[in-house]
Amino acid sequence: MDSFFTNIIRSITYGFQNFGRNLFLSIATTSIMVLTLFGLGFFMVINQISSDALTSVQNKVNISIYLKDGIEQSQIDEFQNYVKGLEGVREIDLVTKEEALDKFKETYKDNPSILQSLQVLDTNPLPVTLVIQAENSKFYQKINDTVLSSQYKDTVIQETDFQKSTSKEIIDKLNKIISVTRNVGISVIVVLATIAVLITYNTIRLTLYSYRQEIEIMRLVGASDSQIKGPFFVEGILFGIFGTFISFLILFIVVLAISGPITAFVDGAQSPSSYVLGKAFLIIGVQLAAGIALGVGSSLIAINRYLKV
Repeated sequence: MDSFFTNIIRSITYGFQNFGRNLFLSIATTSIMVLTLFGLGFFMVINQISSDALTSVQNKVNISIYLKDGIEQSQIDEFQNYVKGLEGVREIDLVTKEEALDKFKETYKDNPSILQSLQVLDTNPLPVTLVIQAENSKFYQKINDTVLSSQYKDTVIQETDFQKSTSKEIIDKLNKIISVTRNVGISVIVVLATIAVLITYNTIRLTLYSYRQEIEIMRLVGASDSQIKGPFFVEGILFGIFGTFISFLILFIVVLAISGPITAFVDGAQSPSSYVLGKAFLIIGVQLAAGIALGVGSSLIAINRYLKV
């Protein structure tokens, strides 16, 4: 047990020494690691902002189903229960003819010519309307198609406004933007991670080469594999640790700078700086796990490739 802890302490000591002796290479490797982990953290923030933006739009979007005049209240109630049971329906609201007229008057209260046109009519021309909000933007098309192909199409439904509304176009465009943003973000992270692995790999390889005589002496005196490999694993871990905390600091500074404009632009969105602070342990944990995995993984490749022990 004593030898085990001795080997750990020795590996940590020599790992720090290796990191310091090859300072220029260590700084270069850590810089690439910082970029990679910053990209990972920023991707998490962008993903949250995108989710908030989509939720904000969803809360303002709905499908209005206009019902035919003259149908019985029992038919309306039956149709409401049918719509409530559809997959993806979050909330429904029945707007009566009187309520629809009141809303119409409120909307066009500053346009007397339109209001005067209503006075010419003897009856209320506005239909009973069922307003539907979905759980997710992807459900709107399905709900619309399902309702229009149901048994109520000819008996209850006059028309829906989904295809005519700009809501569908807005949601489709936003979904595409979010999808492209996520794909680009993942691609950038993969590229940066590959570069980080290659640079860390070469740093460890050069360190191994510079210590080749010491390693040979350790072999001759009977040093174990773990005693020889340990310091290089520690060096890989250090790249991940330093890269994590530097990248998180940069991430917080950047997010703090953009929080105001983003919060003002995306109505109802959580402040990115609040998100980063609230999820600090999660973000640091993900970055640290990724950084150590990249550092240790590339160290392992270099050791197995260039150190035959």
